[in-house]
Amino acid sequence: MNDNDVFIPQPWLRAAHLQTLLPRMVYRKRQWYGEWEVFALDDGDFIELCWYRTPSPDSHRPLVVLFHGLEGSVDSPYIWQTMDALANQGIDSVVMHFRGCGKTPINRLARAYHSGDIGDPTAVINALNQRYPNRKLHAIGFSLGGNMLAQLMSHDIAQSISSAAICCAPLDLMSCSQRIDHGFSKLYRRYLLTPLKQKFTTKQKRGLFSDSDVLADINVASMESFLQFDDKVTAPLHGFKDVHDYYQRASGKQFLNRIKQPTLIVHAADDPFLGPDVVPQTDEMNSYVRYEQHPHGGHMGFIDYRRGFHSWLPQRLVNWVTEQETAQA
Repeated sequence: MNDNDVFIPQPWLRAAHLQTLLPRMVYRKRQWYGEWEVFALDDGDFIELCWYRTPSPDSHRPLVVLFHGLEGSVDSPYIWQTMDALANQGIDSVVMHFRGCGKTPINRLARAYHSGDIGDPTAVINALNQRYPNRKLHAIGFSLGGNMLAQLMSHDIAQSISSAAICCAPLDLMSCSQRIDHGFSKLYRRYLLTPLKQKFTTKQKRGLFSDSDVLADINVASMESFLQFDDKVTAPLHGFKDVHDYYQRASGKQFLNRIKQPTLIVHAADDPFLGPDVVPQTDEMNSYVRYEQHPHGGHMGFIDYRRGFHSWLPQRLVNWVTEQETAQA
């Protein structure tokens, strides 16, 4: 890791909440439209992909697939800035939107997505490898998408992925659920829970739950914590017994020592979304995993000021991909 791979912000930019909130406040909106694709799923539902540009099928340039965080999209600054940075290095990229997170806010089925939902990403990765057999595929996951990617990289599908990067991921879901219930972090909890509750209520009104389904009549309006929502909605909707079963089975940290491809993990020590248990111990990782914890950065921030605000993280990720391309050439 060289000096450019260490995040050292200006002293006045070191506050965790400032780092977390600044990206939405100071960055312009995405300046490129992208090329959208509706990706059909085997269960009759769909997800949406957004390409920076549609790549040539016979090109040998690397391809990066990105997975956003909870209720994120291509319009999240960390996504479009990373895609911009990759394009500047001649690297093609595509972001997979989890169900209901693309241009169409409500998917066809009752189910949605969750922190350990590797089924749809696996389908997309298989399709990309079939379309572009001459390309090396890399994967980058942010927050929820990073936790999902930690689990995915422990499965057979990871053999077709040259490298992975996991950013600001809640690798211990119970610890993070408890952390976001305290202090100023409650603001983020409300910001994230509100669209989840709205989408669920819309599905109820559209009759996507059968009359015999307990979810058909459940009232989510009064739910104020992820622990409540995940226990009463996310867990039963996706086949888990309860929130404890969901958090235990979906937390990504337990999968790190099964990873067999080069994988970078980036955390900020002051991330207001993450509890202390997200930090993996040495015996919870193996030699394929490179762990970086930076003192500052907040949640998906890593903002510095050098003749204007800029995010350090996209270039760190580009450096990682190009480093792996060189090492595997």
